[in-house]
Amino acid sequence: MGESSNDTPFPVLPDTDEHTILSFLVRNSGESFTSRNIAEQTSVRESDISETMENLLEHQLICHSKNTYYVDPERETELKHRLESIDAVVRLFENAPDDDVYSEEGWEDQVESIL
Repeated sequence: MGESSNDTPFPVLPDTDEHTILSFLVRNSGESFTSRNIAEQTSVRESDISETMENLLEHQLICHSKNTYYVDPERETELKHRLESIDAVVRLFENAPDDDVYSEEGWEDQVESIL
């Protein structure tokens, strides 16, 4: 797995299946899960797991072996920090005053470069 480039935005946005699954796998680093296990442990429907896992694999955020998925232990800390940063930005904008332009829906499209 290659190092993340600071020029490339992190490909996982808040409130997506990718965010939910990656967060779950990072929290459970050191363990492997089947698609069914992931669906049972998260809010992601099993019918959506395959496409979501392909997206995460394409961006080299997770690993796949013998029908199971997991986070590379060497990337756990990096991914944990990235997810924490995304969550902090979400909280910041959730708490923004109603008249703040960044408190509007779709704010992440306006500030994608910090994700």
